Amino acid sequence: LFRSRAVMETGLACADEMLYTENYAYLDDLLIYVAVGARSVEDQQHRLTSSGISVPVGMKNPTSGDYKVMMNAISAAQNSHTFIYRGWQVHSDGNKHTHAILRGYTDQHGAMKPNYHYEDLVRLCDCYDEMKLDNPGLIVDTNHCNSNKNPFEQRRIIKEVLHSARHDERIAAILKGFMIESYIEDGAQEPGGGCYGKSITDP
Repeated sequence: LFRSRAVMETGLACADEMLYTENYAYLDDLLIYVAVGARSVEDQQHRLTSSGISVPVGMKNPTSGDYKVMMNAISAAQNSHTFIYRGWQVHSDGNKHTHAILRGYTDQHGAMKPNYHYEDLVRLCDCYDEMKLDNPGLIVDTNHCNSNKNPFEQRRIIKEVLHSARHDERIAAILKGFMIESYIEDGAQEPGGGCYGKSITDP
């Protein structure tokens, strides 16, 4: 009830990156989308909790860029489990709308590398075909390593991904949208800067 009221009164729906799995119970009546971050995607509790969530969950590729880790996380979340959550034994039915989020990665030298190019998207299609997962889906995160943390690259990245989708039916079939990062003020503030509406991390 609270979720529908909030959407009706504001016209906005809420999404969240699930940093702490225990907090989801406090937010589940408000959220219509959940993402699991690049560092959390390898955590078994995040995978298990995602299997019991009633809204779509996106699994980001890990910071290493390893598709297998992300695909294993999607597979785990799409299946049912019995596990301990907040001190209780719970059973999940599996979340068939768990899908991939490509956000770029960091190579062995610490350099940021994108994974939104045509070849990367075809590789993801091949992974979905090989694992035969339900409802194959893709969200492209246009910031982070994909944009080399330059927010003004995001528009160009979207255009390139849409161009790839126009030329490949498999990419078009799995592409569901984009994750775009923005703030009220451009740039990033220095530590302790105190500028309202400006990022305290990436620009």
